Amino acid sequence: MRRVVGVETMLRPSLVCVLMAAALAVLPLSCSTGGAGPDAGAQARFLQDNKFQGRVVFIEFGLLGCQLSEAGLEKMMQLDRGKEVPDLAYVRVEVTPDKQAADAYYAAKSPGFLVVRDPDSSLGKAFGATVWPSFVLVDKFGHVRYRGPLPEDAKLSDWADALQREKTDPGPSAPMFGLTTVDVRKLLDETRLPDLKGATKPLRQYLGPKGLLAVFVDTNCPFSGEAVGDMSKVAATLAKHDVPAILVNISEPEAAVRQYYAQKQTGTPVIYDVTAATQKSWQIDAVPTVVLFDGGGGMVYRGKAVWRDLATAAESALKLPAGSINFGVKGTEFG
Repeated sequence: MRRVVGVETMLRPSLVCVLMAAALAVLPLSCSTGGAGPDAGAQARFLQDNKFQGRVVFIEFGLLGCQLSEAGLEKMMQLDRGKEVPDLAYVRVEVTPDKQAADAYYAAKSPGFLVVRDPDSSLGKAFGATVWPSFVLVDKFGHVRYRGPLPEDAKLSDWADALQREKTDPGPSAPMFGLTTVDVRKLLDETRLPDLKGATKPLRQYLGPKGLLAVFVDTNCPFSGEAVGDMSKVAATLAKHDVPAILVNISEPEAAVRQYYAQKQTGTPVIYDVTAATQKSWQIDAVPTVVLFDGGGGMVYRGKAVWRDLATAAESALKLPAGSINFGVKGTEFG
C-alpha cells in the first residue's frame, strides 16, 4: 500500500502483495494466508526464544518476490541503520517455502537484524498476520499493540516511544494503535468512480433494495483473480434476493484495468480507481476484500472472499433460514 514518505512511491505497484510460488498457489495490495486467530502462547515462545523479552519489537511478515514486502524491508533497514527509532528491535519473518532462494536473498541483502523463516505461516497465524506484508509492533510485555500495513515513520516513532515509557504490564487487553472506524455510509456517497463504459456515479447508486456486495480487487493478485472468476455465480445468487454486486478495482492504470476485464464475464459492473484514494479511504489493506451492505447502506460483512462466510452474513441480514444461500463456489481464504 502507499503510506509513507520515502516508501510511498515504492509501494505503487499493487495493493499489497504476494507473488507466491506454486507451492502456496501463489500475491500485491496484499494477499493473505488465512487461518486461525492469534496465539498468545506461540507469540510468547517466539519472543522468549529470540530474547526479546523487555524490548519493543517491530516485525514484518513478508514474502520474497512481493514488491511491497521488499519495500517494507528496505524501510526497516533504513530505520535500523539510522537508529531513527531508539531501542526498537526489528525482525523480518519470511514466508516463502523456497529456502534456497530465501537464503541467497538475505545473504546478499544483509539486513542487519534477525530474519526468521516461516514457510508454513504458523508464526504469522500466531501473531494474526494473515496479509503479506503485515507489520506487527509488540510491547515490552509481549503484547501486540499494532497490526497492519507499514505505518508512517512518525507514527512508528511515537508508538515505540510510548511503549518504551510504559512501566507496568497493561495486560492482554492493552489498547491497539492505529485503529480507526470507517464511515461506510458516508463513503458510499463520497466515493465516485467510473465504470468501464465511462459513467461515473457514487457507490450508493449501486445499492439495491436489500443491499449491495462490493468486492475490492486488483488485476495482479491471483487471489483477486479467483474472486473475480467466482463473481458471476455470486452475483447471480444475490440478485435473486435484490442485492446487486460490483467489482471495485483499485490503484491501477486504466489501460491495465480495461485489458484485464475485456475477456472477463463477471456478471457485475466493474468500476475502478487509478489512484490510491479509494484504497486509503476504505482502508483496503488486502485484495480481495469483500464488503456486504444492507439496504440502508450499513455494513453487515467485511472480510475475505470466503463465500460460505458471506452467505451466512447475507442470510442473517436478509432474515433467511440458514442454508438458504449457496453460491456454488468456495472462494479463497487468501487476500
